[in-house]
Amino acid sequence: MAKPDTAAGYEKQVTENCERLLVTLIRNLGPWKKSIYLVGGLTPRYLVTKPPPGKEHAGTGDVDVVVEQQVLADTDAYRTLEENLKKMGFERAKNDKGQPQSWRWQAKTDSGSSIILEFLADDPERGGGKVAPLPEQGGNISALNVPHASLVFDHFEEKEIVADMLGDKGVATEKVRHADIVGFTCLKAYALTDRHEGKDAHDIVYCLEHTEGGTAAAAEKFKQALQGKHAAVVKEVLAILRKHFVTDGKAEGYRKDGAVALARFEIEGDGEEIREQRVLRQREASEVVSNFVATVG
Repeated sequence: MAKPDTAAGYEKQVTENCERLLVTLIRNLGPWKKSIYLVGGLTPRYLVTKPPPGKEHAGTGDVDVVVEQQVLADTDAYRTLEENLKKMGFERAKNDKGQPQSWRWQAKTDSGSSIILEFLADDPERGGGKVAPLPEQGGNISALNVPHASLVFDHFEEKEIVADMLGDKGVATEKVRHADIVGFTCLKAYALTDRHEGKDAHDIVYCLEHTEGGTAAAAEKFKQALQGKHAAVVKEVLAILRKHFVTDGKAEGYRKDGAVALARFEIEGDGEEIREQRVLRQREASEVVSNFVATVG
């Protein structure tokens, strides 16, 4: 299922269905619910709880969760996860060649639309930044290996979420662990480098711009992270942000690919007026990231 190329392609109802999926999943995981961490495009919903009027996040069409390896290695946990997925009406999603993917699952909502659930993990034995499925533990589920995904185990927040579960199972209240601004920005920065999608640039800038306390608060958390065990990763991410958004001897920041990709994602259309709006947004995005990086130091 191809992702929309622009913000206009994302629907609010789909994002809300993704939240329902997340709560339904957590509700059915029993003692292993604290081994699941939300990352990806649904996370800004919880990092930016009070968006300015007219400045809403684009949303998402899937739910990405990082799974602790103990869940995949523990036979009981693994069996519980697989059984509950099937009870919830999930089936393995297929790639463009029609082949089932054991790390990617899909389910139908009450309205008939499909939502995607992706399991991610971080296998330290897989070097070189290669993304590949982790070995399956004798069943139909695996997790896609995403380098540095385990960062979220140290950089997360926990929020209580209320949602109407899938399958007409009633309203549930669950505590969800999601990436904090450090974990989210780092993983999104690597994604931006790997696939260069405007949505990733939008996610990064939106959260730095509108998270509680703004770029100053985000920068403070990054300063603290630079003193922790993931300091090398954080330094690399700051370099990635400079490369894609910040003015240097090679190009002005607003003309760099990250700022351009963001503007093209957020502002759809053609014509001189649209181009002017995009340039303005490119300058804004570059300024947000530049101020953030400068504040981190």
